[in-house]
Amino acid sequence: MSRTQTWLITGASSGFGQSIGIAALNAGQRVVGATRDVVMAKHCNPEFAAKGGMWTRLDPGHPESLAHFAKAQEEFDVDVLVNCAGYAFIGGVEDTSEQEIRHQMEVNFYGPIRAIKAVLPAMRRKKRGHIVLISSGAGFIARPGRGVYSASKYAIEAIHESLMHETHSLGIKTLIVEPGAFRTAFSTRLVTPAAHESTGGYSEAYRGTKLEAMLQMMHGKDGVPPENLAKGDPDKAAKAIVDAVLGGHEYLRLILGPDCVKAMEDKIGEFQRDLELTREVSMGTDVVAMKA
Repeated sequence: MSRTQTWLITGASSGFGQSIGIAALNAGQRVVGATRDVVMAKHCNPEFAAKGGMWTRLDPGHPESLAHFAKAQEEFDVDVLVNCAGYAFIGGVEDTSEQEIRHQMEVNFYGPIRAIKAVLPAMRRKKRGHIVLISSGAGFIARPGRGVYSASKYAIEAIHESLMHETHSLGIKTLIVEPGAFRTAFSTRLVTPAAHESTGGYSEAYRGTKLEAMLQMMHGKDGVPPENLAKGDPDKAAKAIVDAVLGGHEYLRLILGPDCVKAMEDKIGEFQRDLELTREVSMGTDVVAMKA
């Protein structure tokens, strides 16, 4: 039986964070939920405290959150960090302002890094620990309108992949979770370019393109919210994540959902196609020693 560990979960008031928190508590773990608004979190997720979960006020996207994470580490002595807080910015590359890009990166990229930097010293001293990133299929495949969101996920996945190599020998495990479409409220909280709010997030030049189609699909078609079209059960996903951590997983990426499995297979196929089409050219680019 696994020993009791202390979990710090960002974004624990809803969605995957909420499900992971409950699953960890059900597994006998000590769980701290990080949230920007404790009062709202208690209202949205009453089961968490009822099962013994503890709330702490923390906003990963705030520039000063490193100090707040460090304080939480001091107070709770974190064994398992779950970086779950985040949001999706959906819009065309041309239509998106630099400020909007920076804010997406502040929350989805810099936020998890601050959390990691706060907990790593103690994990190294203990020679054990788990760092879990709740990423997305957007972390390895970029669809129309999802360039900025995917960029934030590609980037933070790179950090975690590097971290795995840097800390595995120190007793610290890293897990990147790649969920497909699950029934959470995530898709109802999308942010689109403010300059094109009246059209749903795209400029006139992109009317009738794949960008328009993607934005319309993400906002919901025929009055049906996108989350109701998803087939994934977040509670089943959460149990799989908790089981992976407690079971001592030997893989870096955990793909969740048949749709995400297919997306990964498609991406591998695209890589293989490009490799084969360019192999001959690639193999001929070495410096060739001149004959005497």
